[in-house]
Amino acid sequence: MTNRKRPVLLCIGDIDMDIIITVPAPPGKDQKIDGKCVARTAGGMAANVAVGASRLGTVTRLLGVVGDDEMGREALSALNYEGIDLTHSQVRVGVPTFFCVVLVDAEGEKSLVKAVSPAYLPQVSDVKAASFDGVTHVHMTFTKPDLAFAVIAQANAAGASISLDLEAADVPDDCGDVTKLIESVDLLFISENSRKAVEQRIGCLLASACRSIVMTRGPYGASVEQHGEIYEVSGHTIDVVDTTGAGDAFAAAYLHYILSGSNAVKALQAANIAGALSTQAYGGQAGMVSKTQIEEFLLAQKNEIDNA
Repeated sequence: MTNRKRPVLLCIGDIDMDIIITVPAPPGKDQKIDGKCVARTAGGMAANVAVGASRLGTVTRLLGVVGDDEMGREALSALNYEGIDLTHSQVRVGVPTFFCVVLVDAEGEKSLVKAVSPAYLPQVSDVKAASFDGVTHVHMTFTKPDLAFAVIAQANAAGASISLDLEAADVPDDCGDVTKLIESVDLLFISENSRKAVEQRIGCLLASACRSIVMTRGPYGASVEQHGEIYEVSGHTIDVVDTTGAGDAFAAAYLHYILSGSNAVKALQAANIAGALSTQAYGGQAGMVSKTQIEEFLLAQKNEIDNA
């Protein structure tokens, strides 16, 4: 009997705490509104993807950083509970943990303020070969050039594939390094809105023989571009509570299914469901789904079509 080694996903990037406040609508300049604090929960793009993939059954490791404060301890405790390997994550002494204030409007759409700290991202010195030992795939959630290229070098040395979740807000004024970074990864995750903004600055993003582009379109679904083909899936009708972390839930599911041997179309279908279902809870991690939930959703869809 062949003992097939389980794939290991290494997520590198931010760990934070999210303070989630519901509001009728985000305030404008010099405006004041009433809101309700509904959750204080662990978050961060890299941490969210790690949690999402772990719940689906992927062996997951996280390289991130927190401060030596109550928020940092709370975030690490939540991640430990999820079974994430935190051996290579760091606690920065004397600095506060990165956190976000998330405003969720009446339609469940989020706006957020990032309270960035020295404990926002790992440092280049934190990127060591031991973190990549046995890793199959590396997922990054940042564009900081020195850190990103240090990660890419270690991933290449380990023989691991690489993905990047790119947000327009993270693209610096000097776009040259970002263009090079995009060309260095195997898989690019990007939202439709971010893609429009990024392409205005660096030109058209094209999939190549060695790179796939997965684009989320909110309630309208998602697509994957690879090998000269574009595959699309439609959105799902969901009663949205909070869109925080929906893109991370999507990326986690896509990576889980690809690493488990599924093709891009099946991975896209599953990721689209995971992203949609994640919006039914407050916070980036509470709504992360199990494989059973995805399969039940697919079965319910099939039964609706059969009975139509």
